[in-house]
Amino acid sequence: MADPERVVGVGGIIRILNGSEIRAGQVKRVRLPRKSIEIIQVVEYLRAFLIGREAWAQGNMMLITSGTFGLFRTDLVRAVGGYRAKAIGEDFDLVARLHRYLLEKGQEYLIKFVPDPVCWTEAPSDLKSLGRQRARWHKGLLDALLPNLDMLFRSPYGRVGAVALPYPWIYELFAPIIELGGMVTIVVAAVIGDLNHAFFVQFLIFGYAFATVISIGAVLQEELTYKRYSDWQDVARLVTYCFLEHFPYRQLHMVWRLQGLWQYMRGDMAWKPLARKGLSATTAP
Repeated sequence: MADPERVVGVGGIIRILNGSEIRAGQVKRVRLPRKSIEIIQVVEYLRAFLIGREAWAQGNMMLITSGTFGLFRTDLVRAVGGYRAKAIGEDFDLVARLHRYLLEKGQEYLIKFVPDPVCWTEAPSDLKSLGRQRARWHKGLLDALLPNLDMLFRSPYGRVGAVALPYPWIYELFAPIIELGGMVTIVVAAVIGDLNHAFFVQFLIFGYAFATVISIGAVLQEELTYKRYSDWQDVARLVTYCFLEHFPYRQLHMVWRLQGLWQYMRGDMAWKPLARKGLSATTAP
């Protein structure tokens, strides 16, 4: 509405509903869930939206306007052929095709992120469902990246082809393979006596601290700006979990993403069902 000529798509923020008080289908009080697996997802979502998408949108390089909570100019959605019926990650796929279409046309456009409106979603509360979700996300990532491989580092596609698209290839799609390779390399180096233990410990501490600071920054940004968690104990628990998500959750996440790659390579494109408890399960007594 603020810039209808240039803004062709916009996304809001998605928040975890688990643990909040629900009455008559409305969120009456935002609370943290009780289960560790759900709290870690709250940290993930805050980091992904308030740090990640906010930054990409500033450079007009946002590649995902979440299918859960996004608006698009319908004339342009029709122009690119609508949603691709067989797409696994239909939101990423559509946004990438919009970028391609508009850049090839030479049109000035913006795809924005607005953190104020919230869509509440029920996050998976068991490892099996969460693993299925993350494997599907990774399949969807590869399924959206492959058709746009020709956009990489080509001048007509500007910063999208030079920065925005290479990033998910290296730091998201290949991330689990790089992580696994790093673990194997460390073990092999230790076995053959080539591991510099002092440097390894320093590097591990630096990586742990850097990732933790980013997560804490997202939590504090949410609390200072929106104050949706009214209980200080919830905020303290969120900050605490910023220190705890690296082991073993990150390693589990790596395994799930590797499963997604394997499933894609063998042609398994099915959406595995996720266990849902429904709104009644989140209603506090």
